[in-house]
Amino acid sequence: MKTSNFIEKIFFILLFSALACFVACSSSNEEDTTDTDTVSDEDSTDDADPTGDTDSEPADDTDTAQDNPDTTTDNADSADDSGEPTGDTDSDTEPEPTDEPDPEFEQNAEGCTMIEVPKITMGGAYADEINGYLSPAIGGNAIDIIKIYLMGNIKEGTYELGTGLNETYMNCEQCVMVWVDAELGTADEYYFQTHGTLTITEVKDVEGIIRTAGEIRNLILKQAETNEYMSDFTLIPDGKCIAAEIVEWDTTNTPNNSGD
Repeated sequence: MKTSNFIEKIFFILLFSALACFVACSSSNEEDTTDTDTVSDEDSTDDADPTGDTDSEPADDTDTAQDNPDTTTDNADSADDSGEPTGDTDSDTEPEPTDEPDPEFEQNAEGCTMIEVPKITMGGAYADEINGYLSPAIGGNAIDIIKIYLMGNIKEGTYELGTGLNETYMNCEQCVMVWVDAELGTADEYYFQTHGTLTITEVKDVEGIIRTAGEIRNLILKQAETNEYMSDFTLIPDGKCIAAEIVEWDTTNTPNNSGD
C-alpha cells in the first residue's frame, strides 16, 4: 500500500514538473514573438520617416521666391541674353548697299561686247564733259573714247540712264557715249546709253570749275548714227551694243587749267 502511494506521488511530481516546464516554454515563446513584432514595427516606422518628424511641412516655393527676388530677375535677364530679341532695336541702322546683279542688265547685255574703262581722274576744260579711254580698245588703230556729259544743275544724286529725259541725246542731262576709232572730232562708230545707273558722289568747286566724282553701274550702249552737224544721235535698229559693269571717275583733283 505504501509502495503504491509512493509511485503515485512520483507520478504526480513528474506530471507537475512537465506541466510547469510546458507553461514556462510557452511564456518564453510569446515574449520572443512580442519582441520581434515590436522591433519590426519600429524598423518600419524608421524606414517610412527617417527623421522621425511626422509634423514637418513641405518647403514653401512661394516664400523662397519672395525671399530671393533677385533670382527671378536674373533668370529673366538670362533669357534676354540668350539671343532672343527684346524689342529694343536700333531703328537708325540703315542696311548696307549690296552689289547684287541686275537681272535686266544681264538679259540686255547678252550678245554685247564687254568693255573695261580705267578709272578716269583727269577732267576737261569744262565741267560738263569727262573723257576716258577704253582699255583694251575694241576698234582699229585709233583710240576709243568714253564721254560723260553732265548738264544743268550738277549735284550729288543717282540718275537712271536710257529713260525719261536721258532717253535721247537732245534732252539728256546725264549722258554717256562711246566713240570707237575717234580722231579729229569724229569716229567710225558711235554708241549711246540705253541702260545704267549714274551716281554723283561728290561735287567740288576747283577754282571756279565744277569737278565731280562718281560711278556708272550696269552700263549698256547701243550703236547710233549722227546727222551731218553731229547735233543729234539716233539708235540704229538691230545695231551692235557694248556694255560695262562699272565705270568710275574722280576729277576733283584736276586744276582748272587742265585743257581738254
